[in-house]
Amino acid sequence: MKMYPITRLRLWLRCLVSGEKCIACGEMNTRGEGLMCRDCENDLKRSHLLICRECNSFARDCLCAPLIMRNNGVDVLVKYAFYDSEMRDSALNRIIKRLKRIPDGLAFAYFAAILSQPIGRLAAARSFTVENTVVTHIPRSRKMIARDGHDQAKHLAQAIAKRSGFRHKSLLCRLKHGKQQKYLNIDERIENVKGMFSIRKPSELKDKNVILVDDLVTTGATVSEAAKLIYEAGAAYVACVCLAKSDRSKF
Repeated sequence: MKMYPITRLRLWLRCLVSGEKCIACGEMNTRGEGLMCRDCENDLKRSHLLICRECNSFARDCLCAPLIMRNNGVDVLVKYAFYDSEMRDSALNRIIKRLKRIPDGLAFAYFAAILSQPIGRLAAARSFTVENTVVTHIPRSRKMIARDGHDQAKHLAQAIAKRSGFRHKSLLCRLKHGKQQKYLNIDERIENVKGMFSIRKPSELKDKNVILVDDLVTTGATVSEAAKLIYEAGAAYVACVCLAKSDRSKF
């Protein structure tokens, strides 16, 4: 991706001062041209060659949402790439793991810049404006925030809002931690997220278009539970944006 000169300068200065490491493999990356070493950049590009089984498009062009999300009024899922959690050594999976631990503002800005392109096309098609659109996110539990010190979905949502020109608001409140979704099947996931969220200020969602941001989407159970509450609060439309979507066939 072509970067703005000021972003390239910031990356170069950060590399010069701290000996910047690749955000995927952790090896020293002093090129000052990106956030990843060349090997990880090439590995990440391979994840973009995965094709959606429904629309036959690459991840960046695919807007397909899982069935459970479509059944709850979320018919668009913008994603950066497809991922497989079992490929632990892939660049994408290492980046996802790192962003859970480290609030790297430049990395979030980098991915937001890429995601803003399909978001812009969606906004134009559905007449999103600053007045009728709000960006919000799926909040992490207090336990996870206490452990890692930040909420990666919030950082991504804020970066997307800034890049897209919309307002970000933390409208969802997480009421319980729940079990880790990765260990549950789809029925267990749906049951696990019931009653997980509440809306902070329902009046702020009346007749609004909502861009709901999460870092990862697997079955779509968590997003669907949040979307139901958002629609109940009076939202006009909900679309979801994520960094990566699971491409595992069992889901």
